[in-house]
Amino acid sequence: MVRCFPRGSARQASIAVVMTLTVSLLGAGFASPSLARASSHDDHHLTHEKNRLDNRIESRTLDLDEISTSLIRAKSRVDSAVIDLSAARTVLAGVREQVRQAEIYDQQMQEALAQAILRLEDAREDLAAGQQSVGEQRQALTDYAVTSYQSGETTALNLDIAFDSETPEEALDQMQAASTVVDKQTVAVQKLEAQQVLLRLTEQRVEDTKDEVATRRIEAAESLETKQGLEQQAEVAAEQVATRVQELRTSKQQIQAAKQREIERLGKLKKERDRVETLLRKIAEARERRAERRERRAEARAERRERAARLAAKREHRAPPEPTVVSKSSPTSNDSGAFLDYPVHNTYITSPYGMRMHPILHVYKLHDGTDFSAGCGSPVYAAAPGRILSEYYNAGYGNRIIIDHGYVRGVSLSTSYNHLTSFVAGAGQYVRRGQLIGYAGTTGYSTGCHLHFMVYVNGYTSDPVRWL
Repeated sequence: MVRCFPRGSARQASIAVVMTLTVSLLGAGFASPSLARASSHDDHHLTHEKNRLDNRIESRTLDLDEISTSLIRAKSRVDSAVIDLSAARTVLAGVREQVRQAEIYDQQMQEALAQAILRLEDAREDLAAGQQSVGEQRQALTDYAVTSYQSGETTALNLDIAFDSETPEEALDQMQAASTVVDKQTVAVQKLEAQQVLLRLTEQRVEDTKDEVATRRIEAAESLETKQGLEQQAEVAAEQVATRVQELRTSKQQIQAAKQREIERLGKLKKERDRVETLLRKIAEARERRAERRERRAEARAERRERAARLAAKREHRAPPEPTVVSKSSPTSNDSGAFLDYPVHNTYITSPYGMRMHPILHVYKLHDGTDFSAGCGSPVYAAAPGRILSEYYNAGYGNRIIIDHGYVRGVSLSTSYNHLTSFVAGAGQYVRRGQLIGYAGTTGYSTGCHLHFMVYVNGYTSDPVRWL
């Protein structure tokens, strides 16, 4: 009879990395070890040392196999959203700083353009004034030239002054006056020439300033265009930040819902564990009562035999025999030793039994069994002979088989095999040690293929390694 309850989910990349590293570490020291129950003390010691190494290595990893996939995915989305938001805010801050620098540069370009325009206006005013001054000087020289032409050359003017003068002193005075006039005209010509040179320089300054203004206009336009482009980038970056904020808010809501479901799941697991423990404790208590009744009956039989022996000895006049001491069994779970076989072959421990911090909820919880590496479909064997108490599907443990091994070394011993893909043996069936009972899987609350192996001592969960 094989019944399947497939319920698989993709293992996260982090789990694959953890498993790969663990396998590589173990492979260096143990090449394909067999974990069957050792037939000698030395073999068992080596197996125990390997288990201790497995536990030490795996205790450094997260207990991911027993966490719901939705919670892992929600946590991953929150982590990604936080990283994306941080990156988007960094980009936005960088773009805003560029916008600020662009605004400063644009203002400088605008001021430089305004100053260049002022210099151009000043140069044009100087040019206009220079052109007017040169025009006036040219007009004055033109008038002088016309007058000189109409009155003849300067030498003729000097002769006229000489002939018209009545005395030498008068002639000398008039000639000196005429010379002064000529000197003034010469100065005027030189001044005109200087003003013309200055005018040409002013014209060149106007042209240079016009070129500077044109250059400043181009620079200002480019600066404005750059600033506007950066402002658009800043708007896009701000929108991305707003989007990332919304995504983070949504992701946080999702993880809160996933956390609530995980808390409910842990509650269901505990309720199921308590139910099974209660059932097994009742079985253990019934066994204990039967054992006590057997002991009392044995004591009664021994007492009857002793009375009969004393009576017989009295009749034969000889010493009575020593009283028979009936030893009582006591739980020896702490010194159980290697009674159970490993339920899967060629494996290693991926998560040991015990209390641990939940990596996402950050609360302590009991990992009530030992997880063994086992691919989906790997054979699972009975760890000891016994009768299958129950086989069923549970939302937390998946497909599980519970085997009752009876009264072993003074305690009631049971084992449980969880997250199976399918069953081979059924409830009520007696199985031998090492008999195939099912196949490993990832049913129930599981994120990857493995075997969650549990041991119950007198109805309470116990560390399976102490019995292997």
